[in-house]
Amino acid sequence: MLDNYLKQTKGFESTVEKGKTWLESHGSIKNDIDKALGGLNQLSFAIPIFGGSGDEFKTIQPWHHIFFEADQDLDSAILLMMMGFYKDSFRSLRSFLELNIFALYNFVNEDKENFQKWLSGKDHTPGVGDMLQKLGEKSPEFKILDEKLDWNKEVKSLYKELSGFMHTQGALHTHTSLRNSNMTSFSETGMQTGTELLLRAIRLTAMGFVVNFPMSFQALPLFEQFAFSPPAGGFLDEGQVESVKSIFPNEVSKKISDICLANEDANSLADGVRSMPDQTEEEILESLKRTLESNEFKNSKVEILQMIKDGEYGKAIAFVTATQRAMMRAMTGVLFNPFYISKDIPE
Repeated sequence: MLDNYLKQTKGFESTVEKGKTWLESHGSIKNDIDKALGGLNQLSFAIPIFGGSGDEFKTIQPWHHIFFEADQDLDSAILLMMMGFYKDSFRSLRSFLELNIFALYNFVNEDKENFQKWLSGKDHTPGVGDMLQKLGEKSPEFKILDEKLDWNKEVKSLYKELSGFMHTQGALHTHTSLRNSNMTSFSETGMQTGTELLLRAIRLTAMGFVVNFPMSFQALPLFEQFAFSPPAGGFLDEGQVESVKSIFPNEVSKKISDICLANEDANSLADGVRSMPDQTEEEILESLKRTLESNEFKNSKVEILQMIKDGEYGKAIAFVTATQRAMMRAMTGVLFNPFYISKDIPE
């Protein structure tokens, strides 16, 4: 019997190709998703890590890694959608939404004891409605977000819609309805529904993220101030901020920007960075030299030096920066990650 299922996997390639063709023929939808995913990928760099000193020194908070778990649900949602598993895709999307709200809830609540209970499986994930209420009660920014964009209502509405697929709430939430078939196959209805739900989920979670981390909208000249040794987290450069803004429609982006740029702590941090002197040419070259000597550039050092020799300075800087960000994201996903050791937590 198992062989019958394994044989069916050969048909996934055809379904994926039809999905790709559908996206290409719906260019505005594809473009919106590309921009949303690109901006979402920059948000993790806005989370401050390795700050403070002494007893107040903070590293990566344990609930930080909930975002990484949510990202894997997003990966699953997109891949399942492209393979024709639309209902299963929406189940993963529901988890992506829920986990993002849960992560924000923990960042605002900062209750390590309750988080440890959840981590060890002794406590349930709070209901989405309860978490949204707590966010509004404890954070002025979330209260303003809800007032300006009806955020709580929109999140609850999407969560309810996705829950319909989780619990198969009637005929419209079935595999057959989404595909108009009882076979796993491409469906325009499935793709249309899937891309709409995907964009809503990314945009709503990103709204909550940026108001909780208002540095997401502070465009900073990081290269001019730090060259190739930027802060580990908590700050974005101009290009990253533009990418974050592009997640949202313009009118939404403007309202969110107003919330973020009204945050006095974020403004103070940003002003501190902007007031720093620019790196000299000698300091930039020394920073590049130290960077290229590091192990992560062992295999690409020659290529980067050739770019510089050919006068392709912008290309070289972009290459180094992209590599550093990829390494930082990978490192952050591993360091202090409680999910790797949760199975060892004593009863």
